[in-house]
Amino acid sequence: MTTFYRDNAVYVGSAELHVEDRAYRLDDLELVWHRHGKRGVQHMGIIAARIALVAVVLGAIAIAAVVVQAVDFTKYDTVVVLGGAVLAVVFCAGAGMFIVEGVITMIERSYETGGVEHQIWARHLDEDLMLFATRDKLRFGKVYRALQRAIEHRDVYR
Repeated sequence: MTTFYRDNAVYVGSAELHVEDRAYRLDDLELVWHRHGKRGVQHMGIIAARIALVAVVLGAIAIAAVVVQAVDFTKYDTVVVLGGAVLAVVFCAGAGMFIVEGVITMIERSYETGGVEHQIWARHLDEDLMLFATRDKLRFGKVYRALQRAIEHRDVYR
């Protein structure tokens, strides 16, 4: 028997599919397809974080512009103004990098788990049945492709 995929909860072999404690013979699966479930609350949070990040950056730029226009630089020495501007830019850039990096890291991690539930369905003994569901896009792709290969393998060796 050939193994097409195996992890701690899913096994796809040339004769059957095991998902946690359930087992399905591939010969009993007439049709296999995939669907996307509803978007989760996590996905909406990711969208809100993206919008908030853009708003924070634009707000910081607007506040900096207002502050710079409100200060009368003519009474200060040019070296002091230039030094203060350089320090302000370095400080704001450093602080901003930590904030932006944190939000970007959160968004990148969200792509690993995803905001949508991916589902594998099949017609099993004349009944439509969800075989597997996960929010992990990479794992879903591996399991779905392994199941496709197993079914192709079954059809060739029938």
